Amino acid sequence: MDGALDVDEIWIALGPFGKYQRYQLAFILIGIIPLAFHLLSSVFIAYRPPFQCNDTTVDIIFGDDSYIYDNASYNFVYNKCSIDVYTDSTNSTLIKSTECLSGYSYSVPKDRTLVTEWDLVCDRAELAEFSQTLVILGQAFGAAIFTSLSDRFGRRKVHVLGHISLFTISFAIAWSPNYTVFAVLRFILGAVQQGSGLTMAILSLELLPLKERYIGECLGLVFWTTGINLLSPMGYFFRNLSWRYLQMALALFSCYSLVEYWIMDESVRWLLANGKQKDAERVVRKAAKLNGKNFDDVIKAATVKSPKEMTALIPGENHVSHDKKNDIPILLNGAEPDVIKEVGIGTGLNEDVEISHGGERADFAAPIKRYNVITIFRHKVILFNSLILWYTWLVNSLVYYALSLTSSTLSGDRFINYFLIAIVEYPAALMELLLINRIGRRKTCILFHVIAGIALAVSTICKTLSDGAGTLGAVSLVFNLVGKFGITGSFSTVFLYTPELYPTNLRNAGIGISSSVARIGGMLAPFAGPLMDYITWGPGAISAAMCLLAVYLLTFLPETKGYELPTTIEELKTWYKDHAGDKKGKPLEDENN
Repeated sequence: MDGALDVDEIWIALGPFGKYQRYQLAFILIGIIPLAFHLLSSVFIAYRPPFQCNDTTVDIIFGDDSYIYDNASYNFVYNKCSIDVYTDSTNSTLIKSTECLSGYSYSVPKDRTLVTEWDLVCDRAELAEFSQTLVILGQAFGAAIFTSLSDRFGRRKVHVLGHISLFTISFAIAWSPNYTVFAVLRFILGAVQQGSGLTMAILSLELLPLKERYIGECLGLVFWTTGINLLSPMGYFFRNLSWRYLQMALALFSCYSLVEYWIMDESVRWLLANGKQKDAERVVRKAAKLNGKNFDDVIKAATVKSPKEMTALIPGENHVSHDKKNDIPILLNGAEPDVIKEVGIGTGLNEDVEISHGGERADFAAPIKRYNVITIFRHKVILFNSLILWYTWLVNSLVYYALSLTSSTLSGDRFINYFLIAIVEYPAALMELLLINRIGRRKTCILFHVIAGIALAVSTICKTLSDGAGTLGAVSLVFNLVGKFGITGSFSTVFLYTPELYPTNLRNAGIGISSSVARIGGMLAPFAGPLMDYITWGPGAISAAMCLLAVYLLTFLPETKGYELPTTIEELKTWYKDHAGDKKGKPLEDENN
């Protein structure tokens, strides 16, 4: 609940998808595309093509001892990471094996990818994967820092700051003089990417009323999928140019961030939660004007929802009523309230609220309750549910990025393979849209994990038996795509589900720490390819088992479909108690009818 003013009623009275909401949502959704670019661009800018050792000479191979072998004839066998030297005779004998002393030759020009430019192969091969791990590590820092800042200073300011930083840093990466500079910039890129993205997700959530929230999340998945699908044709278009040109092109998609501050508005829900009634009124007046609604009618439609506040507002003599639940002292002057002139949420006021009582006044003076990440660890029930959410985020991140980043290692054209891995996210978005408001967030998330777990198990078995070839190899590829479909749907669903399980002033911190934990999976994902070289069935088996464990753990969480977002810890704990696991309870919207 949001205390004295029902923000959902404001959006409903304005029209859930009026002109104002469409404009604001469009700017939020467009910003998702460049976020997808930079998170998965390493599929192309860090592509590792076929390679082998460069041709060399006897002098380079034997050094100071080369004079001993001048009159001898040798056969050099060039491998990926070594050169074998044999005597040139019928019964050739291996006399020496050495590293690639003259560098490497690649199937593409040397400037095509950062791997070829900086020779990130053989004993330096892990550096390419590590550069992607640094992005995910940066995301963990960004999720923890930027989301807490947005709870304190506002969603819009933090999002715009992150997006401008993303534009600047992603462009600077194209001019990296060496790997060290590149790696540092990629870490910072991950931090600002996540800071911008998570605040964007919260802005979208808080822009729509209860029944339409899921639409914003599903549209977000569609735009994310559009972003990762655009990577394939862009990578193909720049395939004959240096990787730096592709990086610059991707960066330019964020150039509109320079004017975004004047286009995007702050969240009304956040403004009211933090006692900024005047700013909230300005935004609502702007929305009412664009949507062709009367501002006074919109405000009247917003209802006072707190039962204790409603009990306090009764006719009688002058008195002070105290809301013990929310620590709200309420001064009353004796008459039935009929018009709310200035309102703010019960836990977020730092200004008096004036209510008309036929000429009388009632003043509310309420402290703002602020929470932080430590709050989660102080409450057992919140911590228990958070641990389940954190594990779910970790699984989603690990499996999603492992499947995406290893697409170029599949047999066939790497651009087509990546496109297929990305295109399956569209039906995942459609299925989420159809299910999430029908069967609920929890059941939708469970269903997607079941699909992902079973599909990846089948894919792994087929690939192990067939070694990736023949009919079983094709079946393995199909189920691999089904697994990507399932994990995409679960990842998108948990983005919507998670913030709904936290109160207003803990919501961004809640999704922030969840996202930070998820980065552990994301940091491990780039090494799925190297693990596959040693244990073919390893990555698939681990992914399938983790998905199926998530299915079991999710059954302990409460369902959030049909319930208003909680405002305080007290409301949240009571709600958790009544609706945890498979307990049934009437949605708030039904209870009010």
